[in-house]
Amino acid sequence: MERARQVAVVLYDKVDTLDFTGPYDVFGVAGYLGRDFRVYTVAEKETPVTTVSGITITPQYSFDTCPTADILIVPGGLGSRTEVANARLIAWIREATGNAVIVLSVCTGALLLAKAGLLEGLRVTTNRTAYDLLRGMVSPGTTVVEDVRYVDNGRIVMSGGVTTGLDAALHVVARLCGESRAMETASRLEYRWHTKLDIRRAVHEDAEAVRGLLIGAAQWIQRTQGFVQWREERFTHAYAADVIERYEVFVAHMEGVPVGCLSVQWGYEEIWGDQFHENAGYVHRLTVSRDCQGMGIGTRLINWAEGYVKDQGKSLLRLDCMADNTALNRYYVRQGFSFCGRYDGQGWSAHLYERYIAGRPDAKQSEHGNVRVFLLD
Repeated sequence: MERARQVAVVLYDKVDTLDFTGPYDVFGVAGYLGRDFRVYTVAEKETPVTTVSGITITPQYSFDTCPTADILIVPGGLGSRTEVANARLIAWIREATGNAVIVLSVCTGALLLAKAGLLEGLRVTTNRTAYDLLRGMVSPGTTVVEDVRYVDNGRIVMSGGVTTGLDAALHVVARLCGESRAMETASRLEYRWHTKLDIRRAVHEDAEAVRGLLIGAAQWIQRTQGFVQWREERFTHAYAADVIERYEVFVAHMEGVPVGCLSVQWGYEEIWGDQFHENAGYVHRLTVSRDCQGMGIGTRLINWAEGYVKDQGKSLLRLDCMADNTALNRYYVRQGFSFCGRYDGQGWSAHLYERYIAGRPDAKQSEHGNVRVFLLD
């Protein structure tokens, strides 16, 4: 059995109680179910701190005695507005983040990450009452996303206010341990987690939904990136129906509403040329509804595709991305994909990415700090 992941929850005076107890309980219950999370509290000193609601908590560790955290949780509360001036706290968060695989901020814990200089170029969020305050603390290259439960930047996950920390923590559990573990954790907490995805093979009746998702993606890329990656007129009903007929296309629904799609292909890929490998599944048409941006659905679709490819006995998950789409290329790198090369077509170019599938019997695992690398025999 692998070592349990160390989950450190930061405390300080006037922290919001639910900001830290919600994620604490999520990882605590998930760890009870799988014996793979160890959760503890840490503060500047091992002396009691008082929450906004007046509860006194004694941290288990100080900054000097705290074990190295694999997952760092930074909650918010009224105290975060004054703790941004606590140089020792900010320095410790910055140092702990350097060692952590995932950092999760809750509510105005985002202000502490901003003060530590950890949000450059990311999509970020916080409590709705602190959007402007957060904007004033980040550079123009950082985008503040409003009215979402959480945003997933890969290594840094950020939630909105208070109870949204539960959603973000469950999302991280799903990323690391699978959707079923997260759902069971939510069930044990009797918390209705609204982000369950129903992913199933597309049928002819899904053609219009797939078409709408693809058109939405094309419009979003043109609007935000300033170029045409796909022309909308390409995505006719007939095109979507043909893709569903010819390939393994999957549609994700949330509470009955289509929110994403992708296809998985196995045959020879011309753009991969000599690098083509039969031990891989190739993802195409990965699309998420713009109404669901910031909810981590793209990450969950990728993780689902990895599980599907693994179930077919393959060891590599591969995809390509238009070279000009810098934001999307960065996203795939944050998802753990390695750049494998470039394909130049007539008037367009694509970057090629892959990541090895953990747990495959034909993969070797080696450790590089907190990063696991899987190499094929």
